[in-house]
Amino acid sequence: MPDEGTVLGDVGAVVGPVTPETTWQRDLLASARRVSAGVVGGLATGALIGGVGGRLAMFVLRLTSDPSLHGLQTDDGFTIGRFSAETLFLVLATAALGVLGGVVYLAVRPWLPERWRAALTGLFGGIVGGALFIDPQGVDFRLLEPLPLAIAMFVALPAIYGVAMSLLVERLLRSEPGAGGAWGWLFGLLPLVAFGAAGPLGLGLLLLMLGVWWLHRSVPDAASIWRSTTVVWIGRVALLAVTARSLVTLVADIDQIL
Repeated sequence: MPDEGTVLGDVGAVVGPVTPETTWQRDLLASARRVSAGVVGGLATGALIGGVGGRLAMFVLRLTSDPSLHGLQTDDGFTIGRFSAETLFLVLATAALGVLGGVVYLAVRPWLPERWRAALTGLFGGIVGGALFIDPQGVDFRLLEPLPLAIAMFVALPAIYGVAMSLLVERLLRSEPGAGGAWGWLFGLLPLVAFGAAGPLGLGLLLLMLGVWWLHRSVPDAASIWRSTTVVWIGRVALLAVTARSLVTLVADIDQIL
């Protein structure tokens, strides 16, 4: 497991501890490689579970629904019963969302008990994701059948993403490549490519991370603040509040659908 004294790693960018012998180049590269764990883990699980898994879920619902619905457009602009360029767009969109989830996970992972990180991330993903994706007024949850299956799948997909993303990111953090060599630089530059491709929002997030890294270089003791008992418990309460609010919304939406 990587050193819990890492800073941008704790705050979302996973920066390594600074010593007088650590040059800013090596420190920045080490930090970028750790961010890559969140980027790669989020991208892979987002594309596979959200994109491919989402289309498979819609395919199952197509088989179990009235044949007259084939060719109808869903709320997300996808055509029921047809695999096309829309599917590729879905994979790309969920991959981008997955990257965002991976980076957020890096930020909040110090607030989660190590043993329960994957389970808690899955629980959070299922409740918050379900509340976001399930719309009582949407075509997906008014016309497709059976409705309980549709609800179950669109709660399960973000929950599975949360568990898989957490496990993969933790594995990548434990097996990060060496500091030198072409592979180390390639892996370290992945966040730049991913965030740059995301447009202004991604570039803004990248600048924020660089700012936190610079703060860490200037004031190494700032790391202890993010991991302090007070901040950890404030973070846990905030996550619990978001989860509870989403759960109320999710239950109300399910009740309205069924």
